[in-house]
Parts: sequence; structure tokens; C-alpha cells
Amino acid sequence: MQIIFSQIAMLLIMSIIGAMAYLIKLIGKNEIDGIVKLVTKITLPLLIFTTFASSKIDANILKNGLIVAALSALSVVLFFIFSSISARILKLDKKNRALHRLSSMFGNVVFLGFPVIDAVFPSGEGLIYATMFHLGQDALMWTWGVFILNKANRENATKAQNPLQNPITLAFIAGIIFMLLPFQLPEIIFTPLSSIGKTTTYVSMIYVGTVLAMINPLKVFLNLRSYVVSFNKLILVPFIILALFKFTSLSAILGLNSTAIGVVILQAGMPSMILISLIVKDANMDYKQATENIFLSTLLSFASISLLFYLL
Repeated sequence: MQIIFSQIAMLLIMSIIGAMAYLIKLIGKNEIDGIVKLVTKITLPLLIFTTFASSKIDANILKNGLIVAALSALSVVLFFIFSSISARILKLDKKNRALHRLSSMFGNVVFLGFPVIDAVFPSGEGLIYATMFHLGQDALMWTWGVFILNKANRENATKAQNPLQNPITLAFIAGIIFMLLPFQLPEIIFTPLSSIGKTTTYVSMIYVGTVLAMINPLKVFLNLRSYVVSFNKLILVPFIILALFKFTSLSAILGLNSTAIGVVILQAGMPSMILISLIVKDANMDYKQATENIFLSTLLSFASISLLFYLL
């Protein structure tokens, strides 16, 4: 438990540095956009590629990875069901219902999830499962998620993204290929790629801090809808998944090891995906509500993730 508290505290300090940099205007909108591109186009793909490429082929890890991707999709379905119920209770209109669902269904499994998983499962196996969870969620994000968005906002339809245009997916494919090859990359090539990839945690947390700094906290703390999203995202579904693994024979049936189970539970408990605010803004929907959902769920997640890890 001390390990997760220490790691979460370090991640929180990194995000505070990012928030301070934004507040004193060292980082502006252009720099934030650049950070997003730096992480999603360079450092994160390199982290994924070097993690897979440096791993030895293991049939059990590959099997577990596929199951983790399937469980990722299942968690999205659970989030959809419970967010639909809570949206009805809140009596939200069509557009806000779609926003509520998207904020609940898709989590920040990259910018926050990867650093947390890499910290608590430092062997590299956890990051492999985290990537598989991300791919499972991403597949539904750019299909089902886009469908939900377009159904609520037909005048500003968003196109589904081709996964082969995503550097993260390409890095995953390349990493799998190099994992299967009978040789490894030369050290002179692997070391700089790996070193750049390992900066993902630090750069990502600075970005999370800048997003948090953009919000008026007093307004967020009075926003009932953001509390409901946070409850769905951080408590209800993650603890249902945790209970299924702890109090049933599900893990034995699936044949998952403790690392894979831990990754599924922690990734399912990540706060709202930061990308949601950009997508709904592009669709002329209430991006301020989306950002407030991100702020509150991210702030509360530092406690809920610690609790989930303690209960694993």
C-alpha cells in the first residue's frame, strides 16, 4: 500500500508542476497542444514499441493480453449501461445524455493509466496488458463512441478514425513483430528509443496538471453531473469488476494472473478521458461540462485508485 501511495503522490506532484506552469503562463494553449502531440505521436508509441520489442515471447502473456482487451470492451459496456441509467435519473436531454455516457464510458487509460500501471507493475508485463486494455477501449471509442456522438449531434458528425493512422496502434503492431523475431534491436538503437519512451510519464502528468489548472474548482465542486460521472467512473463499475474477480471464480475460469487482473481493475478505474473534451468541443457540444467531468474525476481518482490497489 505504501508503494501505491508513494507513486500516486509522485504523479500528483508532477501534475502540480504542470498546473503551476500553466498558471504562471510558462505553458499556454500552443504548448499544451504540442505536449499532446509529443506524447501521442512520439513518446507513448516509443514506450509501447520498446516495451513489447524487449519482451520475450510468452504464449501466456499473449493469451492474457487478448482477454484483457475483451474485458476492456466489457467494462465499456458496463459503463454505458450505468451511465444510461444515471442520465435518465438526471433527466438529461439528448446531447447532454450523449456527453454523460461518453464521459463515463471512456477513461484516461493513457495519460494517467500508463504512468500508474508502469509505476505499480514495473516489470513491463503490466504495461503490455495496459496497452491491450487501451486498444480494446480505443476500438470502441472510434466506433461506438463516435456513433453515440453523431446520433446526438447529427449536424456535426465526427468521422470514425482509421486505427492504422494511430501511431499507438502502429507501435503496438511493430512491437509485436519485433517480439516474435529471433533477435533484438541493437543497443545503440534501442537505448535512445527506450529513453525517450520513458519520458511519457513525466510529460503526461504535466499535461494532466495543465488541464486541471484550466478549471474553476468552485464551480466544479457544485456540479452534480460531474459527481455522478465520477461515481460511475471511479466507484461503481470498477468495484463491480473488482468484486467479480475477488468473490467469484472468474480469474480461474479466464486463467488470468494477478498482474493482468490488477491492470484490468486499475484501468477500469481511471478518470474520464481527456480527449472527450476536445471531441465534444469539435462537435459544438458542452465541452465545459466535459472538462469539469475530467477535472473532478481526475482529482478524486488519486484517492479511488489508491483504494482499488489496496483492495486488489
